[in-house]
Amino acid sequence: MRWALVVIFAYVLIVIQTTLFDTRLLAFQILGVWIKPDLLLLMLLFIALRAEAVEVFIAGWALGLAEDLIVSEGPLGIGALMFGTGGYLLTLFRRVLGRERILTQVFLALGLVFAVRLPQQRLLFWFTGSSAGWLDVLEKACGDAVYSAALAPYLLWGLGKTAARGGAEGR
Repeated sequence: MRWALVVIFAYVLIVIQTTLFDTRLLAFQILGVWIKPDLLLLMLLFIALRAEAVEVFIAGWALGLAEDLIVSEGPLGIGALMFGTGGYLLTLFRRVLGRERILTQVFLALGLVFAVRLPQQRLLFWFTGSSAGWLDVLEKACGDAVYSAALAPYLLWGLGKTAARGGAEGR
């Protein structure tokens, strides 16, 4: 894996996430909940479909830590743990999936974002003492997962084309 490309892609996606979605420029409000895609989790999905399991865990941990430091308001380490675990678990059954199919990418993005965001949001609300209940957490996790799944094929295609030009598509 070409770690320099991972760092560059992560930086670009963090800038896009914080400027377009966290400022609510391209986020949507549905039923009083602001939903936005999770570009770092989509990058983790891209890595999980192509790299070795240990590399996926390391990349997931690093991407989650970057989110903890830049995007998230909660305690340090929750995002890192959720990203690393989610990415690693995805590598356990990726061999049986047709990873180039758009529908597979959409469902994997939907499942990954939901599986990471649901416990992460609940833990963040618990640590920060928020009065948000399970329904609020579920609405936010579902909304973010659907928005991320809608963008997944485009982002994964773009990352694949850019990585292929950079020579990272060896594995």
